[in-house]
Amino acid sequence: MNHKEKLLQIYNELHEIFDKNNHLVEAVEIKHGQEITLQIVYRAKEKILKYNPGRYYILASKDVKKSEAAQINEVIKEMALEHGCQLIVNGIIPTIKYYLRLIMSITDFIELYSKLIESDTELQKIHKEKWNEILGRLMIDD
Repeated sequence: MNHKEKLLQIYNELHEIFDKNNHLVEAVEIKHGQEITLQIVYRAKEKILKYNPGRYYILASKDVKKSEAAQINEVIKEMALEHGCQLIVNGIIPTIKYYLRLIMSITDFIELYSKLIESDTELQKIHKEKWNEILGRLMIDD
């Protein structure tokens, strides 16, 4: 298993971002080893209607299920028109690549991200151990 796959294993859950007034701004749902299916998108729609984020990401290590792609796109359009929420369905690796290019200091990012992982009470011990294994390998690779 390579570094990317191990990093993907760390998070396979929902993460939320709140503004200073404690309103939900964004939610990120990560699916490791799964295609994005219509059922996953319908569950996201229920969460969007209940919690009212402005943007909701569904990121997966596999693509959108081809046979359901048209229906998934319809739900995405419907959510934008009826609710105003931007529902974004994408691959996790392309998304990470896109956002990593915006990071000015990888060292600062890893340090801050490590602190977030350490303080996250929802992460299981195994996830934190895996992150430390990845960090150990990164130190050796330097």
